[in-house]
Amino acid sequence: MNTEQSVHSAVRWLASREAAECAFAELAPEAARLEPTIIAQHGADGFCVGCGKRGWLTQPDTAPGDWANLREGLLCRCGLNSRMRQILLTLDALLARERSLSNAVVFEQVTPLFPRLRERLPQLIGSEFLGPSCRSGDVVNTMGQAVRHESLLATSYASDSLDLVMHFDVLEHVPDPVAALAECHRILRPGGWLFFTCPFYEGLERSIVRARMLDGQLQHDLEPCFHGNPVDGDGALVFTQPGWDLLEWITAAGFPPATLALCFDPEQGVVTNACPYADGHTWPIIFVAQKVGAPVAKPRALR
Repeated sequence: MNTEQSVHSAVRWLASREAAECAFAELAPEAARLEPTIIAQHGADGFCVGCGKRGWLTQPDTAPGDWANLREGLLCRCGLNSRMRQILLTLDALLARERSLSNAVVFEQVTPLFPRLRERLPQLIGSEFLGPSCRSGDVVNTMGQAVRHESLLATSYASDSLDLVMHFDVLEHVPDPVAALAECHRILRPGGWLFFTCPFYEGLERSIVRARMLDGQLQHDLEPCFHGNPVDGDGALVFTQPGWDLLEWITAAGFPPATLALCFDPEQGVVTNACPYADGHTWPIIFVAQKVGAPVAKPRALR
């Protein structure tokens, strides 16, 4: 880990929606200036906080008619993309402030990000969702390794037991995101931290529900949409496209209002997703919340 780059990364800790929107407005001209050039030249030179090397960060070609997703692109030769570097930069900033977060879990295990997380958190436990036939806590031999299965809706971890719970682009694939966040609250100790990403669309006042589970049956409200899944070549179904009401989900799950950690750092290949559509644009945000006690209200299902 290159601590000099990490400590001086451009992480802004934003305490409210208003503060976040002001930061977006301030940075928008720079994003608008830089990102078309990155797309046109299929990448950019930058520093990778994962491998500690400077080099060319490659933006993969897109199919005709598609737009270039810089959040999932700008690939370093070590395998990390823009979103993964954003996570490491922001985690380094959190660990510089909170040095006692050793007992940590992440709902991810087989990606290039996991070893870099474990460099920072040697006791880190990783996992993947391996399907409804598995029980949380099971260890399954798959993809040439032993992989732990955990469901974010019903984990195997004890209540009040963890210093840090992390999940990255998982929440949108869970049928009931409020219940998933409440499960994170349950397993965190008082004073423990929730640290997560999802494709957060600042142009959406309310989240879009694309699919739901009703009486155990999958119902599609919109055409099925899938994101990449490292353990399933068919992808992961998107249940929800999160908007600003995500902040309400976090408090409904028992947390105080979340901090929005914004890490816009072009020198390290961290920019927006560069979506040209207002309702599909995302900034490099991580949601951070600290457990302070018991849930303030019984979590309600997403409507």
